[in-house]
Amino acid sequence: MTIILNIAGFFIFISVSLAATTLQVPFTSQSPLGNWAQPWQDFCEEASIVMATHFVRGTPLTPKLAQAEMQIIKQYEMIVLKKYKDTSADETAAILTNLFKFKNLRMRLILTSRDIKEELSRGNIMIAPVAGRLLKNPYFTSPGPLYHMLVITGYNDERGVFITNDPGTRHGKSLRYQQNVLFNAIHDWNNGDVLNGEKKIIVVGK
Repeated sequence: MTIILNIAGFFIFISVSLAATTLQVPFTSQSPLGNWAQPWQDFCEEASIVMATHFVRGTPLTPKLAQAEMQIIKQYEMIVLKKYKDTSADETAAILTNLFKFKNLRMRLILTSRDIKEELSRGNIMIAPVAGRLLKNPYFTSPGPLYHMLVITGYNDERGVFITNDPGTRHGKSLRYQQNVLFNAIHDWNNGDVLNGEKKIIVVGK
């Protein structure tokens, strides 16, 4: 956008760039077919993995396909981790690397919201572990999950929001959170002491 100012008879052209980036990431809720009983109630990590996988591969995602892939992930988790609930950022990254053979993936700690924006501007999405109740998502069953995981897909500084694919609700496609809210909520599993978990994210590139 260009702004033209007339100051004392001189025209001054100022180029203004609105800081915003949105990456197209296929969405699924953690309950693709609407069944929120177990194990789907705890499938936010699995759903985040599925979304990241289809983003990297550039392939479409249907509810039936998402459900089947989440069940495969659960089987792998039970064999390797002996659990499927509450996987940490490191455990989730290992699934992406070992089961789905991701190459362009790394872990990083974030210090400010700018760290997230820089990754998005490079074309990378992020899988973020969060203290779910700090999100104050109106679509969550109160009081919300102690621990949750979602995919960060974009940001818009004009509106002060991060854009996410949040699998914890069927309304989660391109769900927006205030930037300070999402940043403050990012915490790793930390053996259940989530509020003291590291501000660690999984950076995923194509």
